[in-house]
Amino acid sequence: MSSKQTETLSLLGKELGQFLLIFALAFGLMRLLEHYWQDPLSMLAGSAGIMAAMLLVKRRLALVVTGLAAGVLGPMFTIHAVRAGALSFAAPHLEGVPAWLFTAWGAGGVFFGCLYGFLQVLFAQAETLRKHESPRQDDPHSTDDA
Repeated sequence: MSSKQTETLSLLGKELGQFLLIFALAFGLMRLLEHYWQDPLSMLAGSAGIMAAMLLVKRRLALVVTGLAAGVLGPMFTIHAVRAGALSFAAPHLEGVPAWLFTAWGAGGVFFGCLYGFLQVLFAQAETLRKHESPRQDDPHSTDDA
């Protein structure tokens, strides 16, 4: 295996490890929502902590922007659904939605931003590895003279 292929697989392993950590944090957020959705302070602190941990894993400005956009836009659409009567919450705090919904949506936005980034790296690395394979493996018409 060439050094370029080793470097490529090393980058892929790093990205995979970071994504698995982000995935575990997102799963933790789902469990937190399941058990503490009626406790607004625990939910607000927990979802904000999980979002902060996700951002510490990746440390990219694009993910911060994605998390903030999801944290604002998601609840705004939810507020419109509440106003229309399509949705209701047991303990609303702001315009019919709980306060922790903003940070939960933000963490979800960070998760999907990380998923998108991981898939980009995965496809790019697969393409790089394919390009660096020997030509005999790519060309079905080549003859093996050895």
